[in-house]
Amino acid sequence: MPTDLLIDEQAASLSLEPAALRGWGQRQRVFVSSLITDMPEERRSVREAIESVGAQPVMFEEELGAQDVNSYDAYLDGVRSSGIYVGLFGARYGVRTARGFSATEEEFREAEQLGLRLCVFTNSGGQEVEGAQRDLIDGARNLLTTAPWTDPVDLGRRVARRLGDLAAQELSPWVRLGETVFRATKITSDGQTIRVEADIQNPRIIARLNEIRDGRTSDLRFTSPDESRPVQVRDLSSSMTSTVSRTVTLTLAVSQQNQGMSMGSMVTNGVTYTAQDLIRLSMSDALFGTSTAPSPGWGSTISDPLEPLRGKGVIDSVVRPVARLLITEALLQRGDVSHVDSFALGPARNGVRRARLTWSPARQYTNVPAAAPVSIEGDISAL
Repeated sequence: MPTDLLIDEQAASLSLEPAALRGWGQRQRVFVSSLITDMPEERRSVREAIESVGAQPVMFEEELGAQDVNSYDAYLDGVRSSGIYVGLFGARYGVRTARGFSATEEEFREAEQLGLRLCVFTNSGGQEVEGAQRDLIDGARNLLTTAPWTDPVDLGRRVARRLGDLAAQELSPWVRLGETVFRATKITSDGQTIRVEADIQNPRIIARLNEIRDGRTSDLRFTSPDESRPVQVRDLSSSMTSTVSRTVTLTLAVSQQNQGMSMGSMVTNGVTYTAQDLIRLSMSDALFGTSTAPSPGWGSTISDPLEPLRGKGVIDSVVRPVARLLITEALLQRGDVSHVDSFALGPARNGVRRARLTWSPARQYTNVPAAAPVSIEGDISAL
């Protein structure tokens, strides 16, 4: 893996046209979590912000009310039917359920476990934050960058802006081709041919792609949030849209359909390790600097996928999606992994970020149930 990445960091500020944003929003359900009685104006403002992008708010007082199920099941079903979670955390914790948590914490835990996109906003209203609520906020901050708000209008603006960011991430995903990393405006793939369109501002990336076009590089790997495949560049064309940007269209031929090698199982000191055991332990060691995997054997280790980013000072809004790209590439090169379910990277605190990664094992036989997702969590340094 090349250690020097060319990243189009200027693309971090990419925004969408209103029509594209609303088109994305019409496919989204956004669950809103807070103490209902404490924040009526805030919830109203958040509802308006969600509806302004065409999305459907999922809120207990309206969408989830008047059902013939108990309230506990109703609000958790609301979380499960949504793709985005918006949490409004104030000073009070709320009444505990039978499981010992407030409804807000139950909802947050469910959303986190299911891998929803998480957006948490905090405002104590000048009050002292209750102990359990402080623990909830601190726990969220382990993996998220929370945002404050000053009044309901400010909160609505922040929610609308965050939804716009999520839309841009989904509709303009980060991709990697060789050592170049940029945002695509469109990706189409049929498993054999991949077509990528992008507006690129970094001149070094444009120069590198021109070298590829001129045949100085043949075999490369292409990685998006959903796939990672060895490819050959079949065609590359570009047009200048401004003095600082070019529109690039890439046509990539997938070099092989069954790339990736299974780790297989191994026995060390009388202990049997399955393929997923080896991937879990090796990836943990690579990301978190631990030493939990058995003695290195054939195919049993994973190199640090984040080495190209460590200590490079990549801006925060870029380091998260690019880190996921690199991890996706490292996992999907192996025949034992189907896809990456989620990757959460917390804010940097004293040079350390809390991270949680979940992937799904590949199904080896069609008549055998799919294996449960695998998760690891730990601290990543120098990122």
